[in-house]
Amino acid sequence: DAVNVDVDQKGLGVLWAKWLIDHVPNGGKILEVRGVAGTSVDTDRHAGIAETLKASGKPFAVTEVVGKWDDGVAQKAAADAFATNGPFAGITVQGGDTGVVRALMDAKQPFVPFAGETENGFRKLCADYAADGLKCTSAGTGPAQVAVAIKVAIAALEGQVVPQSIKFPTAVVSDPDFKKDANYF
Repeated sequence: DAVNVDVDQKGLGVLWAKWLIDHVPNGGKILEVRGVAGTSVDTDRHAGIAETLKASGKPFAVTEVVGKWDDGVAQKAAADAFATNGPFAGITVQGGDTGVVRALMDAKQPFVPFAGETENGFRKLCADYAADGLKCTSAGTGPAQVAVAIKVAIAALEGQVVPQSIKFPTAVVSDPDFKKDANYF
């Protein structure tokens, strides 16, 4: 009875982890800021990250905190992690990325490779601080997902047969390709 219009969430975790593996080539401590506990999105993304880091054979030690896809909650969780387990060699965040970058700056931690969501504020920070060492990839659901979901819902209500699952391509931009008025506004 449900129709799912989404990106490949596990694939998104794989993408972030592969990017970190490329940018933290010797392994190291990674901060993973997770989403809302118990949701399939959080579980799938985490599985993609964990499986890919482990399969790399490199010595990654992951500290997990819960950010609930919220800038304020993620900022507080990251600040606590920086104080107790930092510094980290890399960071991956499911949402609330802007808060995590702010926590990194507030803690006066060095910028490290950062794999995060398709959040406008995060992308702005990635562009603004790239010259200072903040190297990012930003990947997730593009804005067209909402429009397609509405079109699919209308089609279903009109009696048309629609697929049970519609997977979008993942929207990705990585350093040095952040462009104002194209990838962020």
